[in-house]
Amino acid sequence: MIACPVCTYAKTQTFLTIAQTPAHCNLLWPDRDAALKAVKGDIVLDLCPRCGHVFNRAFDPRLMEYTQAYENSLHFSPRFQGYAESLAEDLVNRYELHDKELVEIGAGKGDFLRLLCALGNNHGTGFDAAYSPGDDELTGEQVQFINAFDWQDYIDTVPDMIYTRHVLEHIERPTAFLEGIRQVIGDHLQTLVFFEMPNFSYTLRELAIWDIIYEHCGYFSSQSLSYLFTRAGFDVLATRETFGSQFLTTEALPALEATTEGCATPQQLEQMQSQVDSFAIEFAQKVALWQDRLARWAVEGKTVVAWGAGSKGVTFLNVLETQEQIRYIVDINPRKRGMFVVGSGQEIVPPELMRQVRPDVVILMNPLYRDEIAASMTAMGLEAEYVVA
Repeated sequence: MIACPVCTYAKTQTFLTIAQTPAHCNLLWPDRDAALKAVKGDIVLDLCPRCGHVFNRAFDPRLMEYTQAYENSLHFSPRFQGYAESLAEDLVNRYELHDKELVEIGAGKGDFLRLLCALGNNHGTGFDAAYSPGDDELTGEQVQFINAFDWQDYIDTVPDMIYTRHVLEHIERPTAFLEGIRQVIGDHLQTLVFFEMPNFSYTLRELAIWDIIYEHCGYFSSQSLSYLFTRAGFDVLATRETFGSQFLTTEALPALEATTEGCATPQQLEQMQSQVDSFAIEFAQKVALWQDRLARWAVEGKTVVAWGAGSKGVTFLNVLETQEQIRYIVDINPRKRGMFVVGSGQEIVPPELMRQVRPDVVILMNPLYRDEIAASMTAMGLEAEYVVA
């Protein structure tokens, strides 16, 4: 990409380069050698000074392949499940989503769609090339899933709500994606559109460098998100930081005409410019800090494990080249057990294995799960030092 994919501005600024990272963080590999040899790509992050969008100008969509081996569900965590239930209840109540027709683009395993349909007696259709049937109760007439991403080809009527969660950041051409949704909606001006994605403003504020992955070709702030939606022909009703400010959500209705007015202010763009100017230096400093920390623990003979085999964990293990210092990464998702981390090769193990491993240090990939993880360790009679990555 040689121009901003949100506003087409060509004079973007490169501020961070990460060479050869795994193209997929959430593909499960049953063989360690295959995981080590998985395809990689470069990340070259650019900031657009016009709209505030950040994108990977080196992104190659030919490296992307989402199959049924792709696994990124977080709903096995009570902490995350509680958040998802609260979010679903809020949407159902505020927008009176009862007996409505819902469409989810990129439905994953369908967890959130089932929640919305159960809470409001709605009918939902989920589209995802990576969906695989399970033994969930709420299927059949109330919820259906289609193994495809080109959802427009499968619907006959305009739904009451169209939404995606953690999909937009994977879309190389987000404006065309939003404009496609707006075209399908047509003159049905009461169709609600809801999006959720990672919050890049949080990444900058908290130096959450492990959130940067190849799969994410776009990194949105509230400013670039508003620019995108209004340009595509929507009225933005609300944009919120959620899940400990790690996520960004937006709610919108179709507008009568597209505009780019009322988006980022000069002050907001200046603040983001200042943050990205120092980000590469801070990135390198944090990597060096963690390399020193891991080396010290190795000298001290401490057993170290990482906890959380999602995108954050995969980036952490690969950037730090931790194959010799960390043998296991723990995850409560049973679909990941016995699999191996792409690029770095650590085995993904269940919490129960910690009774045998008895780690001295547990590296927390996400601070929001600290209490949940500590409770799990305590229940097994284990004590450890918890360190947030």
